[in-house]
Amino acid sequence: MFQGSKVEAIIFNADIPKMSPLLRVYKKYKITNAEVKPIPAKFQTTELTIQWVISTKTVIQEINDDANEIMPVKFNYTKFTDLVHHMDDRNKSVDVLGVVIAALDRKTLNRNTKESNVQKFVLLDEECQTLFLSLWDDFLTNEGQQLLSNLHSYPVIIARRIKVKNYNDVALGTWFDSVILVDPPIQEALRNSKMIADVLDKRDYMKYNLAISLRVDQKATLICNVNPSQKITWVRARFYFEHIFQKYWYMSCKNCYRATAADYKVEFTCNSCKEKQLAVPRCCFDVDLVDDSGAIPASIFGELAEKLLTFTSIEATQHFNENVELPLDLVHEQLKSKTFLIHIKPVQAQLADARQRYTVIYYYEVDHATSSAQVVSETKNDLPLLNDQSPTLELADTEQNLAPSKTRMRLSEKFDELDKLNAGNSPDEPTSSTKKSKLT
Repeated sequence: MFQGSKVEAIIFNADIPKMSPLLRVYKKYKITNAEVKPIPAKFQTTELTIQWVISTKTVIQEINDDANEIMPVKFNYTKFTDLVHHMDDRNKSVDVLGVVIAALDRKTLNRNTKESNVQKFVLLDEECQTLFLSLWDDFLTNEGQQLLSNLHSYPVIIARRIKVKNYNDVALGTWFDSVILVDPPIQEALRNSKMIADVLDKRDYMKYNLAISLRVDQKATLICNVNPSQKITWVRARFYFEHIFQKYWYMSCKNCYRATAADYKVEFTCNSCKEKQLAVPRCCFDVDLVDDSGAIPASIFGELAEKLLTFTSIEATQHFNENVELPLDLVHEQLKSKTFLIHIKPVQAQLADARQRYTVIYYYEVDHATSSAQVVSETKNDLPLLNDQSPTLELADTEQNLAPSKTRMRLSEKFDELDKLNAGNSPDEPTSSTKKSKLT
């Protein structure tokens, strides 16, 4: 084998407990009598097409080299900013390199009627970009515990054959054949103490990261072509909610944002996160997303909602309790002339009229020059229009663009808070609409 070349080796079935203990990561070995076979196309995860099959007939001899006992790792990895191109690709996995700087709480979820454990770890790369890596079950029990034990020293990891998830933002998750290498002897200097301290202080990893979520060649979908089968969609549209009667907030758990009937600042045990937390109002409201082709109903939450509304959740709560409408005339007038690039995802539970509802994940205002430079828009001919069962409301002409959706007919006393909590779900939690509670 030529120096510096790579080969994939595999051990099957009964040979695994006998042969795998003979091989250790970063050690040098002389391997003979391995069977050379092509890798089936569906199992190819890299550019490699040939593999060695190691069996009990294979001879493995460790090479003792005192001058260089541990082999340096030369690692090709995918940059965080390039991961967006691989989101939800079932046939593609990636290799990443990063520093583990924090961990969120461990959770127990039901997946396919089976209980699973998961915990998110925050990865930081050399470009100061962050994302979440979810370790599931055995990975959490083994490598996860190793990471937690050494979290204070910010361990470097190589995560191989990782799946890129698509929920609210780019995220990573372990797969059945993933590999997590903790503190490998790599040459890259990733532990920048000042950079890590700055990220931890700002907690930017809890916020939407546009730098890793927006493709350079991102295409905005026309409203009339938005398809709920797509987990994530970008649209260029206007916000419209002038005639939707709503209260603009709900009382939530301070930790997990799930709805509660507890009063403001009352400590209670949350039924979702199981922790004692204070009840606090969280801003949320319904909008219509409108472009020249149609309109769809969506919900917006948290800081994004407060920014669009120009009122905080506390202020919205005070107005509601005093039975005074929020003074939104100026907001509505300004929004009529503003266009936004909006990141949306479909909500599992539909409206009463069977129209699909969406959640706004992120948005920012664009002008014609900016949007033309950064985002390629579809024309009506780029994608076939959806059929008569389309979840969008197609508008006849530009003058009708502000026609609101049927969500405006809901009264505040019928405001179903729990329907909206999908936006507060963890990326690892399945959305459920089976249990609902109405709050007043």
